[in-house]
Order: sequence, then C-alpha cells, then structure tokens
Amino acid sequence: MDKAQVHETINQLVESLYDQRQAQTHLRNFQDANDPPLAPNAFESLEAFLNFYGHQQDHENRVRSLETEYANATEQYDQARFALSRVLPRDAPLYYTYKGSREELKDRQYEIINLAAAGRGQIRITPRAAQP
Repeated sequence: MDKAQVHETINQLVESLYDQRQAQTHLRNFQDANDPPLAPNAFESLEAFLNFYGHQQDHENRVRSLETEYANATEQYDQARFALSRVLPRDAPLYYTYKGSREELKDRQYEIINLAAAGRGQIRITPRAAQP
C-alpha cells in the first residue's frame, strides 16, 4: 500500500465510523419514534386493508433502508480497519486530523491505535479534543 492509499484508508476509517454511528442513531431514533402499525381486529374494506398494508410496508422499508446504511458503513469500516492493521505498527498511537472531503468531519482529531498483531484488524479509533 502506498502513502496515498494509506491516507485514503485512514479517511475511509474515519468516515465510515462516523457513518456507522449516524446510521445506528437514525435507526434507533426511528424505531423509538415509530412503532410498526398494529393490525386491527378486522378491516372494514379493501381500502382500509390497503391503507394499513401501505403503512406497514413504508415502516418496513424505512427500517430496512436504515439497516442497510448501517451494514454498508460497517463493511467500509471493517475493510479500512483490516487494511490499516496491516501497516500501522502495534500500540503506536497515530494522531490524525481529518483533512478529507467531508465537511462535517473537517479538522476533527482522532487517536488511532493498532491493538493486535499485524493483520488482525484490531484498530481502536477515538475522537480527541481539539488541541490549541
């Protein structure tokens, strides 16, 4: 892996961790605020059933969409974590300030540590307070 690929991998790690946490929060918030529609004991008409069914499908589709976002972010994170664990020396913290293209992450600082033997994929990334 060349220097540019390492930098890209670190950005992917930071971005996908952020995306993973955002997706998890959105899913939790949606589930907390939106119970699936409850079926009545009887449907008075086809229109009433179709209305219920539409709401049920909308709810399921939204949950599935949020779960997919989370799964995709997790996959991106795992790929970056594994790749970085192969090149970052063990137990040597990397202090990184994000300079990628994502505005919401601009200038955020992180401590990244490889906790396992090379190739094991045990990376810990923690936000750091901005240094004066």
